[in-house]
Amino acid sequence: MKRIEHTKPHAEAPVAAVDASSCDQAEQAAIVDAIDEANPAGPLAPEADAARDAAEAKIARMGTENTFKLLLEFSIPALAGVAVQMLYNIIDAVFVGHAVGANGLAATTVANPFMMAMVAIAMLVGVGGNALCAIRLGEARKGEAERVMGNSFTLLLAASFLIWAITALALEPILRLTGADDVIMPYAVDFVVVLVAACPLQSIAFGMNNFIRTAGHPNRALGSMLIGTACNVVLGYLFIVVFQWGMRGAGLATALSWLVSAVFVMEFFLRKGSPMPLRRRNLAVSWRIGLKVVVLGIAPAVTELGFAVSAALENNLLSFYGAADPLGVDGALAVMRVLASVGMITFMPSMGIATGVQPLIGYNYGAKNYARMKRALFQAIGLGAAISTPLWLSVIFFPNAYAGLFGLPQEYMAETGWALILYLMFTPVLAIPIIGSNYFDATGQAVKATVLTLTRQILFLIPLLIVCPQVLPSFTPLTPVESVWFAPSISDLTSTIVVGAFLLVEFRRLRKLERQAGV
Repeated sequence: MKRIEHTKPHAEAPVAAVDASSCDQAEQAAIVDAIDEANPAGPLAPEADAARDAAEAKIARMGTENTFKLLLEFSIPALAGVAVQMLYNIIDAVFVGHAVGANGLAATTVANPFMMAMVAIAMLVGVGGNALCAIRLGEARKGEAERVMGNSFTLLLAASFLIWAITALALEPILRLTGADDVIMPYAVDFVVVLVAACPLQSIAFGMNNFIRTAGHPNRALGSMLIGTACNVVLGYLFIVVFQWGMRGAGLATALSWLVSAVFVMEFFLRKGSPMPLRRRNLAVSWRIGLKVVVLGIAPAVTELGFAVSAALENNLLSFYGAADPLGVDGALAVMRVLASVGMITFMPSMGIATGVQPLIGYNYGAKNYARMKRALFQAIGLGAAISTPLWLSVIFFPNAYAGLFGLPQEYMAETGWALILYLMFTPVLAIPIIGSNYFDATGQAVKATVLTLTRQILFLIPLLIVCPQVLPSFTPLTPVESVWFAPSISDLTSTIVVGAFLLVEFRRLRKLERQAGV
């Protein structure tokens, strides 16, 4: 396609007309983008020109400013954003544990795999679209980046409708598969139905929020998350603890907080002078773009879906082995909810940094600045390990302090403290598989990213969950229930080794590309 040159008009001069009759469809779209970017809402005043130039500069600096400075700038809001996402689940668990009891905690445990699957469908579009958008910005193709974002918005809503259909047809059977029995089922249904009704709001609040960060406004992305979390804390306390609305109150508090975040997110894209405007014509899905978005989103979606499958298997194994354990079925599931929640806290730094560094990696990969990209990757892994390790140590040395947050009965406390140590044993090395696998997604290598994701969440973890409770009790002091809790730690260690090997091969490939470019 021929490059289209244009100059910004003065206030009194309209943009010159372009004869696009001889252009193909793609060229016509590029002409429209060039005109819109020069003159999006009629003649531009000098102040609007300056504002647009500043917005463009925020994106371009990803290829010029100090990488560690940018990593901190992007990762601190991303860390806070991931913490906010974790708090949505943890706050509910804390309030439910104290106000509803062990059955309520067990209900959130069996509901968790379904909710993870719901998030996975949204991540297929939201994260994949964000990765492709960052690459297009690095290639200086802003119009195409806006089309990716518009297509992603439409696909996110379509994914929400799919979730509605699945829930209407098979909610209770799905909850049975994730470990719900007759006692827990009413609690789980009350919780899930409200959240599923609000899933379009969740898709916008979390899926579209990533594009704000890629547009160079990480603090704005953080603001949308903080507002939602604040609402969830206040409303959760009122609905669950004060009004005693139980599991429906927990779901309603979360749904209303998604609404607040979604409004805050959409205001950024719809306001006049937005650096990444959501244009009506970009909402029509191009299957070429949609396919690329889905391909790039497979790895993070599989990660979340792997969490869902492994969580469902864990729940069923705990129900099976818990029947013969002093904890009982409901006790084993309630403890599992605490493990998952505290695990989120310790995994959070690496997950947030992986999100924060993604646009830096994608932009510089698109710009073929491989040395800068590798520097950002190494700095991200080091930062993730430096933050995760102190959190992990606090769990190892003070497990009962974490267990006590969730209102568990006293008879569960000792076992919960030991379970936390087993479940999180190799947390300090998780920065390598989490950030390392995300690198391959950020650089458009979806197949490698998917394979690495499958190793940790499916290929390693699921066999270990099945084998460990049958094998470990025969030569260790662990019970079958404790062996289920230890299996994820073994999976973490093995996946770290595999991702490290993939990264070594990738660095050799990049050195070859640098030699070819004469760097």
